Amino acid sequence: MTSIRTRSAAGHPDPSHPAAGPGITEDDRGFTLVEVAIALVVIALLVGTVLQAQGMVGNSRVQAFVSEVGAIRTAFSQFQERYGALPGDYQDGPILAMDAERGNGDGTLSGSGADQESLEAWRHLTAAQFLTNLKMSPGGTSAPSTPLGGQYQLVSATVGATSGVWLRIGSMTTGSTTGNSTPLLTVDQAHRLDVELDDGLPGTGSVVTSTAACQVTGSNIYNLAATDTCLVQVLM
Repeated sequence: MTSIRTRSAAGHPDPSHPAAGPGITEDDRGFTLVEVAIALVVIALLVGTVLQAQGMVGNSRVQAFVSEVGAIRTAFSQFQERYGALPGDYQDGPILAMDAERGNGDGTLSGSGADQESLEAWRHLTAAQFLTNLKMSPGGTSAPSTPLGGQYQLVSATVGATSGVWLRIGSMTTGSTTGNSTPLLTVDQAHRLDVELDDGLPGTGSVVTSTAACQVTGSNIYNLAATDTCLVQVLM
């Protein structure tokens, strides 16, 4: 059968179907601009989907972290109400669990190293069934991990003008298995925690950051434009 080429009204070949040159087949002409544009749109959509999924995962981790800090605070309060003592400082710790140690009952979390009461507090809280989902270290020899990395540490301290037991959220100090004084949270993460559990201000209330770079200079406002990490402490 004879091949018929479409022609325009003027009798010329239809420009939308250009003829292949000498020795060039239809398959040799490569992609058209329309095809390239479609491919770029598809790639952009895929990249956008991946970034959106990553953002959702990041947000879910932060929300899990905020919820966990709230649960720790509640558990700490409930333990005191039931036993009349601080977890870790409770003198009848072995009643809670065979591997739980006795606290000295002085009203603070004291001691040092693996025997410090701030570590024993986690054993007391879990043995009393106030906390069940914390990521504890094997044998409870170091502080539990947070969903964002780093560790939780319970310390008796004075932060600002407020003395009490504070939950310090940071990364382990180099060479230590029990101290976590290295800043961990981004400014945005610290701010979200503060808004959820306190007044949303870095220098006041029951959620504070001791990292100056996380605040706007000369004011009690989080510096959300900063790229620094923050050491955050939460009053129990």
